[in-house]
Amino acid sequence: MTWQLTEDALFLQCQVANKTQAIQLAAASLEQAGYVSSGFLAGMLAREKEVSTYIGAGIAFPHCSQASRETVLRSGFQVFQFPRGVSWGAGKVAFVVVAVAATDNAHIALLATLADLLGDEVKTTLLANAKTKQEFIDYFVKESI
Repeated sequence: MTWQLTEDALFLQCQVANKTQAIQLAAASLEQAGYVSSGFLAGMLAREKEVSTYIGAGIAFPHCSQASRETVLRSGFQVFQFPRGVSWGAGKVAFVVVAVAATDNAHIALLATLADLLGDEVKTTLLANAKTKQEFIDYFVKESI
């Protein structure tokens, strides 16, 4: 599967009170897009309890636990911009949340791509402040700023 960000998979100017609400928003969006069935949210919350999905530089990567993999209908992802940030616990704040539905271990390739793309806080700041979907996508795919 190719992991290419499209405007349909991008949501700008999101606001929630906490990471649980961010995960709920992400799960509902993935379900509405046909990537997952009901029950995926419980798997995402279980995964977050096991270990935080915050990966650094203002980025969180919520996905389901291994036990909930059967709720994934097809692999895909959606990206949520939180310009004001969302507390992800332990003093960590996410400005970009990449919610993933992956069959097997398909999400590992996306995580590796994200680590390369989003490895610096300057880029995260630009993504957090992007005003249009095209501007966000341009920053997202640019190798370096």
